Amino acid sequence: MINLYNYKNDLDSDGIILSLSGPMSHEMVESIGRAIRFKIGEDGDKSIALKVFSIFVEQVENVINYSVERIPPESSMSFGIIVIGKKDGSFFISGGNKIETIKQEKLEYYLNKLALMDKDELKIYYKERRRADREGDSKGAGIGFIEMARKSSQPLEFSFQKIDDKHSFFTIKITI
Repeated sequence: MINLYNYKNDLDSDGIILSLSGPMSHEMVESIGRAIRFKIGEDGDKSIALKVFSIFVEQVENVINYSVERIPPESSMSFGIIVIGKKDGSFFISGGNKIETIKQEKLEYYLNKLALMDKDELKIYYKERRRADREGDSKGAGIGFIEMARKSSQPLEFSFQKIDDKHSFFTIKITI
């Protein structure tokens, strides 16, 4: 049996405010979002709470739209992980989900491009992408990643961990 008390203490010592792992759906976003806004808003800065909530929503949307783990396979109930925490005075929101490895190179190129842009470039690029047609299997022309990059106080951090020949685990971290 997992010692949940020790597990919670470990999360607390790492500054974790919320750790959500498992199935995610649109229905759960609103209720968890209220809790996030309340908990982070306790510190006084409502604009930070709204940014954290907004990035949380984008992270959940990413899991719902792009995770290859679904129940049943054609549903909108997707598996992933979202972690929100505070360390050294900054909030961080990390998200991860299983993707098809074949999509990794294109995603990595796109995220590297965003990580190199400053705030003004991101604003211009955001406007361009809003007007652009969506590509093949994209559900938003990469707007969510641009939004996260615009709200982040640091460049996007991301990684891919190979699971098998067909799948990788994609992780992204945003700092506010």
